[in-house]
This record gives sequence, C-alpha cells and structure tokens, in this order.
Amino acid sequence: SSSSSSSAAAAAAAVAGEYTDMPLSNMRKVIARRLLESKTTIPHYYLSIDCEIDALLAVRAQLNTEGAGADGKGGPKLTINDFIIKAAALALRKVPEANSSWMDTVIRRYHNVDISVAVSTDAGLITPIVRNADMLGLATIASSVKQLAEKAKTNK
Repeated sequence: SSSSSSSAAAAAAAVAGEYTDMPLSNMRKVIARRLLESKTTIPHYYLSIDCEIDALLAVRAQLNTEGAGADGKGGPKLTINDFIIKAAALALRKVPEANSSWMDTVIRRYHNVDISVAVSTDAGLITPIVRNADMLGLATIASSVKQLAEKAKTNK
C-alpha cells in the first residue's frame, strides 16, 4: 500500500539524516487547528492597497526625534506597524461593514474596533489584541503593542 511505502520512505529518510521531526507543543496544535478551521469554515475576502509612505516615514522620524519616544517621556519609539494599526482601525471605523464576522446565520458587525497583532514566540504565533485601537493615540498604541508582545513572549 502507498501508506506503508511512504512510512518506510519516511523512516529511511530519517535514518539518512535528511530531516528531523519536531514534536508539536499543545499551543502549536491549537494554532494549527484554529487556522485550518478559520480558513475552511469562514468566508474570506482580501483587501490590498499600494501606499507611498515617504511622508509617514518623515513624520515618524520627526516624532521619534523630537519626542524622545512616542510619549515624549522616553517611551517606546513609534514603528511603522503602529501607524498601520492606527490606519487600519480608522478604516474599520469608517467602513463598519469591514469590521464584521460571518456567524453562519448572521453577519456580526462589531461596535468596537479591535486590532490583532501577530507576535512570534518560541511556542508559535500569538495574536494579542489592541482594544479600541481607533480611539487610541499612536503613543498609546506603541506602548500597548510593546506590552502585549512582551506578555505573549513570556506566556502571560
């Protein structure tokens, strides 16, 4: 059978040192299961836009230089990601149809604008949420993302 021949081939390859099978942590199993579930059971659509961000980069550099950090008190430096989070949040506020989820029998339109941020950890990809991102300033977004990333990396 093909499964027994593929098992034999896998065993031979492992013996030959062509690869190493790494065990999956429970977190990676959950992430994989949820990603598969999301991609197979929920309708998706993708939006994209090309942006010229020269002015954004200039404003970012100016704010980081003049303010000695995002909050003017030596806080975290503003990143391009902070600006993207803010822009995405404002776009979701402006176009509430995009701030929604398919719920099988209804489309749920959210009243709050929360943005998930991907954080890579040793255990896998975690997506902490910046709550009410449309109402936050850039300094608060920068601080929140930094705190959320630190918590994710320390499994808190």
